[in-house]
Amino acid sequence: MADEEKKVEPVAEAAAEERTATQEEPKEQIIVTIGDEAAPEPEENQPAPVWVKKVRERNRELEKELRETRKRLEEKEVAQKEPEVGAKPTLQALDYDTDKYEAAVASWYERKRKADEKAAQAKAEADKAEKSWAEKLEAYQEAKATFKADDFDEAEASVKEVLDQTQQGIIVHGAADPALLIYALGKNEAKAKEISAIKDPVKFAFAIAKLEDQLKVSTRKPATQPEGRISGNSRPSGTIDSTLERLREEASKTGDFSKVVAYKRSKSKS
Repeated sequence: MADEEKKVEPVAEAAAEERTATQEEPKEQIIVTIGDEAAPEPEENQPAPVWVKKVRERNRELEKELRETRKRLEEKEVAQKEPEVGAKPTLQALDYDTDKYEAAVASWYERKRKADEKAAQAKAEADKAEKSWAEKLEAYQEAKATFKADDFDEAEASVKEVLDQTQQGIIVHGAADPALLIYALGKNEAKAKEISAIKDPVKFAFAIAKLEDQLKVSTRKPATQPEGRISGNSRPSGTIDSTLERLREEASKTGDFSKVVAYKRSKSKS
């Protein structure tokens, strides 16, 4: 029996050393609630920071591609709008009547001047709007990158399934802290569905502003797992959802968290 104990203890010590070396210090997590709702219980098996970083990098790439595509489409649309000035008059078309010709040419130049001014104004407004949107989107991406929640991308994916693109754009462009609001809605599916029914953009913007006033933010450190003695072939306490981890790993490569959200939603209903 003494010999067996001597064999087991070195194994336990080695496993403990390996566990200490691989585990990182738990990070403080942000907790966001709406109104008087209770703070959610901490989830087990938090997403690993490595795959979270990969997903956020992929999201930044996708957002950049989206901005470039939107800008090209807007430039193409402006270019396709020909000014309604008509063809420049000619003497031959006016039976060589110089009086009519001069009057027609003067009128044509005036129409062209107004059309050029309108086109320049439209382009300036489009450039201003594009710049403003790019700045808002960049600020949102920066806020995402520093957000103290490893499951932000899953929460964001949940919001994208409920809100349409116009509603998402209103939040990013108009909310005081869009990242915080997106996360809050991602963690509160009922509230997200409630505001998704507001299709009028103005009413939706007012609802979002009201909702922001109800946000409450606190922080919490994840509970550290107590050290347990390893003996024989026993497995450490705690369970791991292998399906969830597999879906998260796939999502970290594709940037698509829809399957993760759907799986977690099905688990919550079961």
